[in-house]
Amino acid sequence: MTQHRSTSSAAPLLVANPHDEGHGWHAGRLELLAVVHVAILLVFTAWDFGGETDFARLAISWWGLLAVPIAGLVCLRRLERRDGMPVALRWLWPLLVFDGLVLLSTLNPSFSYAIIGSARALVHTGAKAKGPSSALPAASLQHLWQFNAIYLSCFNLAIAVVRRRVLRALLLILTANALALAVMGTFQKLANATGLYFGLQPSPNTEFFATFIYHNHWGAYVTLGTAMALGLLFHHARHGGESGERHSPLFFGLVATLFLAAAVPLSTSRSGALLVSALLVGALVHWLRHVSRVRRAAGRATGPPLVLAGVVVALCLAGIYLLGRPLINQRVATTRRQLDTIRLRGDLGNRTQLYADTWRMACAQPWFGWGLGAYPVVFPTFNQQVSVEGWVPFYRDAHSDWLQMLAEVGVVGTILIGLIAALPLAAAVRLGPPGVLPTYLLAGCGLLVLYALVEFPFANPAVVEGFWCCLFTAVRYHKLTVANA
Repeated sequence: MTQHRSTSSAAPLLVANPHDEGHGWHAGRLELLAVVHVAILLVFTAWDFGGETDFARLAISWWGLLAVPIAGLVCLRRLERRDGMPVALRWLWPLLVFDGLVLLSTLNPSFSYAIIGSARALVHTGAKAKGPSSALPAASLQHLWQFNAIYLSCFNLAIAVVRRRVLRALLLILTANALALAVMGTFQKLANATGLYFGLQPSPNTEFFATFIYHNHWGAYVTLGTAMALGLLFHHARHGGESGERHSPLFFGLVATLFLAAAVPLSTSRSGALLVSALLVGALVHWLRHVSRVRRAAGRATGPPLVLAGVVVALCLAGIYLLGRPLINQRVATTRRQLDTIRLRGDLGNRTQLYADTWRMACAQPWFGWGLGAYPVVFPTFNQQVSVEGWVPFYRDAHSDWLQMLAEVGVVGTILIGLIAALPLAAAVRLGPPGVLPTYLLAGCGLLVLYALVEFPFANPAVVEGFWCCLFTAVRYHKLTVANA
């Protein structure tokens, strides 16, 4: 990314030829290295149970370390060309501050092991001084390592990629990967498999789909996949006739969108169905407005496209329902029972108490929290829920990523995490309205940010990777589009 587009030394890094987005040989190798690195990371994580195994988490952390030398090579190449350091490096200061606070917290543990009866248990002993502290320093370091590995890998897209078609190729690979998972999950569900990989791997959660242990994590993942598919679909619908687009993946984008949408009801993820439906409704309105505008300009009636769209939507919904009728009926009945319970109780039941207890946990350490990854250790101290049988339920996650973030890293850490995403987004907004492809990617990211208020999609590494990949792809694509105009 260049700081001054008007200078002759900076322009070649972005585009050597404004017509074909050409680039230097070294720049081309570096962008391919960065894209292949990200693609391998995201594809591997999705197929290894969404990254929710010890091996997957370790592999993600070690593989992500390659992002540092890749970024170093990009910066070195720019210095050799006297282009200056990438402007995007300025976006990293909140991450550096956040890393520093987490590292400081590990030096000030607030829990320690003690022998209670004959068992070894963690007990709250209090931090040694005011400031950042961690209930479980080892967990904080592991979570920090993984987060940096994912973030920096995706960040490299913003400084290494110099051609938009390379970013589209990356999205095509990731969309095809999501489609493969959706097809596998569909056949797995229709075969009534008792575990993951058609029963080869027992699942700790009965509500699984494809390779994802929890169906709502699949719902979040497929939301990003649908955003990618729709972005590619509308991009190639608009530019399919341009030179160099003889083999436009327009048909693939349409098929991928339909299959991904159909896989969500089969997964029984109601929240995922709502997220994907929001994207599809937005895409339908977008298409209808475009068609209506074109037909009005040509003096033709706008009614036929509306009727055609209604028929297609009705047929798609009917097909999805027929394919997964037993599962859909089951989830509809469950939803009705839950709504009846909510009306009788006047609240959300256990979820209301869970949020209240998590909020109390956050208020106990408001500024810096209890430490990254400390929620499962600390929350039992604040948990007021007791089952009818008398046992206390265990929660690994707060079912609200925003509340859990406040509890773990406090107000300061939450603001820093917000800035890590806001700074790249603000830089893109300053360039003007984004095109259709970045808009759909950012729409998928925005839906997940809202969804995280009432669920925990970002507890899944595959979803985290998809989020940052979509964000930085959108930002970089928009930047390259403006530079190529």
